[in-house]
Amino acid sequence: MVIEQTNVQEEWQALLTVIIPAYNEVEGLPITLRALRQRLPAATIIVVDDASSDGTAEVAAAVQGVRVVSHSYNCGYGGGLKTGMVLAQSEYVAWFDADGEHRIEDLVAMVATLHRDRLIAVIGQRTTGSSTKLRAVGKWLIRMLVKSLDVRAGSDLNCGLRVYRRDVICRYLYVLPDGYSASLTSLMIMLERRYPIAFYPVQTRPRIGVSKVKLMDGVSTMALVVRMVMLFAPLRIFMRGGGLLFSVSCLYSTLVALARGGGIPVGGSLGVMAGALCIAVGLIADQISQLRLIQLSSISSLPFRPVKFDPDSCDDRQG
Repeated sequence: MVIEQTNVQEEWQALLTVIIPAYNEVEGLPITLRALRQRLPAATIIVVDDASSDGTAEVAAAVQGVRVVSHSYNCGYGGGLKTGMVLAQSEYVAWFDADGEHRIEDLVAMVATLHRDRLIAVIGQRTTGSSTKLRAVGKWLIRMLVKSLDVRAGSDLNCGLRVYRRDVICRYLYVLPDGYSASLTSLMIMLERRYPIAFYPVQTRPRIGVSKVKLMDGVSTMALVVRMVMLFAPLRIFMRGGGLLFSVSCLYSTLVALARGGGIPVGGSLGVMAGALCIAVGLIADQISQLRLIQLSSISSLPFRPVKFDPDSCDDRQG
């Protein structure tokens, strides 16, 4: 029985590439890499050093069996993930943070679930709260915005631990942003395209080092939620807003006209026209959205090269 479990494990290990974007993670990265290398000896590990200034690339290269690629200048969290996915040659790719927050056993269980159930993605859902009240409030606001737009994205929208089938997620590299919003964007793509995915509860440990997430990253994420819904389903925004304005204006105009015994008030007329115009714009936006999605499908087969990734100016080495 033990031999059979080991064989199954080796089978999916050989199909896995773990991508670790790292920016000034000299403290936690060596611990993370050694644990990964020991637990997943058959998997490929790619560290994308995002122009760190603290020797991150050097400590990563010191770990045997780890491939290290260094950006010539800072590209962002999502930029590092895209570089790693372009370089990966495996069937599965896993996103894994460099700060020691994630547990290897959760990653193993998630890849095994993806492999066993033939899923497209398995998304981590952290069971512990945010480290600060400000970040907790920001995440709550983002969750409320996502739910209001009918995006069933689970309780944790931006967990950095997740596993994808590489051929599917690489179709959308042109859509993924370079910042921290890459996590939420990729999740929304999976949901809007109705791919078979699963959510997996994961436990986290205190991160090693200082968090690089800033307040503006949260603001950008909220703007991105609206942008992604506009790409996949703009009617959710325009139809609801326009329909509500149209209905309220009609009701207001009717009540005023009955109460005064006169015609329709100017304010009510403007509201009705504005609501109808909003619905019309939504229908046009929906047609544009469909054209963009068709175009996205047509370019998904082309080789992707991150805008900020120049192989000739990057340091690519094997530890």
